[in-house]
Amino acid sequence: MGFSIVVTVIAFGIMVMLHELGHFLTAKKFGVTVHEFSIGMGPLIFKWGKGETQYSIRLLPFGGYVKLEGEGDESDDPRAFSNISPIKRICILVAGAVMNILLGFLCFVVINNTYPRVQVPVISEIIPDSAAEEAGLMVGDEIVKLNNTHVATQSDVALFMMDNGLDEVIITYIRQGEKHKATVYPVEQLIGFKSSIKELSFWETVEYSFYDTRYVVKAVMVSIKMMLTGEAKVSDMSGPVGVVQVVGDAAESASPYGLLAVVMQLLMLFAMISVNLGVFNLLPFPGLDGGSIIFAFIELITRKKLKPEVLGVINLAGLVLLLGLGIFIMFSDITKLL
Repeated sequence: MGFSIVVTVIAFGIMVMLHELGHFLTAKKFGVTVHEFSIGMGPLIFKWGKGETQYSIRLLPFGGYVKLEGEGDESDDPRAFSNISPIKRICILVAGAVMNILLGFLCFVVINNTYPRVQVPVISEIIPDSAAEEAGLMVGDEIVKLNNTHVATQSDVALFMMDNGLDEVIITYIRQGEKHKATVYPVEQLIGFKSSIKELSFWETVEYSFYDTRYVVKAVMVSIKMMLTGEAKVSDMSGPVGVVQVVGDAAESASPYGLLAVVMQLLMLFAMISVNLGVFNLLPFPGLDGGSIIFAFIELITRKKLKPEVLGVINLAGLVLLLGLGIFIMFSDITKLL
């Protein structure tokens, strides 16, 4: 358990720190006054910097933060965050999530170069009496699209079927270099074929790392959609406590295959959580970067600034709700462990 806690704390620390680094670098690029860039939270341990920006290391290793002039209040400084154009503010806000998603992508590149093979929707076997057989699909057919959704990996196929659950799916596939279409009627969200394993060159590992990242982004959106429609429960979500348990289980399951397998399994979790964090922060909810992005878009369209005190109340309400959600998830995670 101690190992899992340490790994989880370090992982979240890196992800949050890089998220804040994205905000920091973009703010500096646009000339915004940055008062502090902190590694860690809580009491100050060490600080340096002679210019306008103080760089600091703080006691608690839970990420960090960037303190911008005019963020959350009014300021007469023309370089204040609140006084720059909405487009620049949006860029600064988006940059944090971009760093998280980029980090996940780079992790997938490492994983795919360590194990350069992937399951692709090229049919290696047709299940007898299945929807695939009835539709006339054959071994060697490469499935490239389900309805209007492009698929590159078998994971894409599985996610599409879970998200849609349609009675009818139009499959676009390539056979002997030519595109064809077929209509299938899945049984229990299954089309009825076995996929193939593809060995990857270096540049293909980069390409499929992009597909892996795209898959996680889509999976997060599908999960949110399922919670909004009642198909999934908020209690199904995991917070830091749940992640500690997952890290421990992942390390234990991979340990019989050696240290490299354990590292790659943990790196996979790290990549997925980092992308998840980036996407979650872009949700249009007060208290998240996505909520602030929406306010910036409103100002861009209306050409009118929203009052800082109004924004403060809205963001505070959002933070309270997010804190409540976090506490609920934490207790839910603890209950699952008992």
